[in-house]
Amino acid sequence: MPKLGGVKLIRYQWKALLRWFLRCQSVNVVVEETGISKYKVLKALTLVRQVMSVDIPDVFEGEVEVDETYLGGQWKFKRKSVKRKQKPSKRGLGTTKQPVFGILARNGKVWATIVPDTEARDLIPIIEKRVKRGTKINSDTWRAYTGLATKGYVHRTVEHAKEEYAKGKNHINGLEGFFGYLKRQLASRGGD
Repeated sequence: MPKLGGVKLIRYQWKALLRWFLRCQSVNVVVEETGISKYKVLKALTLVRQVMSVDIPDVFEGEVEVDETYLGGQWKFKRKSVKRKQKPSKRGLGTTKQPVFGILARNGKVWATIVPDTEARDLIPIIEKRVKRGTKINSDTWRAYTGLATKGYVHRTVEHAKEEYAKGKNHINGLEGFFGYLKRQLASRGGD
């Protein structure tokens, strides 16, 4: 029985563990269904997540999508104690929710991070660090993305305010889909 990443599991145990992990089940369900100890499951899933993150490029190139979203759940689902402490959050600009910025390469690789704000001073340095100059960047018309062309990128936009979601191959639907998936997964686990 080989030890992989400090975890000693048999091939069929790895297959069962990965099957339940890919079904987005909790650690407790994986433990119950596989019969593997919780310690080993936690260690193995940490290893799986580390291996998955290695595949994300340091610098994106080709054609990419950039967008921002907010995590924090709907007001009607907040606990009473939270509602007492804060006022209802607005949508978009001025919200009390946590902003998240993402980059998706059209080859299927995606990267997202929590950001302090969604202004140009926060997003442009990330884009300059994570996206190669000369890359075609698709975004919405959010003001933070103004000036990407002057920084050496080919910048294409869609105007959501005009109910425009795609102009030929110019769209951010892949990243919007990822954010939707992320929010559904967080909600299914009781997260925001």
